[in-house]
Amino acid sequence: MEISLISRYFDTRSGGAGSHSKLIYEGLKKHDLKINTVSQNDCLLKSYSQIAYLFFSAIDLKRLTAKKEYKNSDVFHALTPLESFYIPKNKSVASVLDFIPLNEADSFVSSTFAKFFNKSIKSAVECEQIIANNSDIKQILNQQYGADLDKITVIPPPIDGNYHPTDKKNDIYTIGTISNLMKRKRIDLLIKAFLEADREDSRLLIGGNGAEKENLLKIAGDDPRIKFLGFVADEDMNDFYNSLDVFVFPTAEEGYGMPIVEAMACGKPVVTLKDGIIPTNIKEKTTVTTKENLGNVLRNQEFSCNIKENIEFYKQHSIENISDKLMKVYGNI
Repeated sequence: MEISLISRYFDTRSGGAGSHSKLIYEGLKKHDLKINTVSQNDCLLKSYSQIAYLFFSAIDLKRLTAKKEYKNSDVFHALTPLESFYIPKNKSVASVLDFIPLNEADSFVSSTFAKFFNKSIKSAVECEQIIANNSDIKQILNQQYGADLDKITVIPPPIDGNYHPTDKKNDIYTIGTISNLMKRKRIDLLIKAFLEADREDSRLLIGGNGAEKENLLKIAGDDPRIKFLGFVADEDMNDFYNSLDVFVFPTAEEGYGMPIVEAMACGKPVVTLKDGIIPTNIKEKTTVTTKENLGNVLRNQEFSCNIKENIEFYKQHSIENISDKLMKVYGNI
């Protein structure tokens, strides 16, 4: 079987979607397949921007997917809806990871991108098979976009298999988070709650970089208990999670919330916020609180998570398990 995978990137440059694509590719390589990849690396515009991504998905993919080396593909798999426009719908699969761009239209560029993204979902539901990240997405695709439930398969994202608990013990109560430091992640709420909790025997570790970092530094002030770690390499992520006593993910919206599951894999309780849009089956495994009560939860360490069950849940996301599920979907084409 010959498969053509289409994604913006097959690395971590585009965050969750890039990591998702990379791990899917790695998993499928273990099967008896010929695999082609099409990405923005092949595009006429290679810069990392929304404009370049729009050009890649709205214009240049038509040229790229028409190349003769892809003509014999048995299956075309668009790893997000944005890559689904120019693939032959009768032998195609489209993955829908989230609806986040629809809710971030706060500028001309992002508004234009949101309109295009909405069109891309309509294109994706015309594909022979659809993969939804979670059951919530499946219902939205059916109820709002008219997708046939029978052709939607729920397959969670693959997650690196290197996460595991260690015996590390902290001398100081350690709270942490990691993400792209953008407004949607709402790290400001965590910093304010940490300051409100005001425990001298505590520290807050914040991993990641992003546009909001300078603002977050101002909110943190000169509090020596708050540490900004910057970029954390993939090989250091397990150590990062294991350095914590609790992982807090105050995001406003996620398609899945892979850092939540990664922290669970390391045996850590996870705290999320009540108004955060996170898949139901993920959120129910965390301690859920309000923005107003987050400081109290952190101060009193009021965490109620089933650590053993959460570790088992993480194991369902193995690269091998997810690639086997994808093979079954490909077999339906």
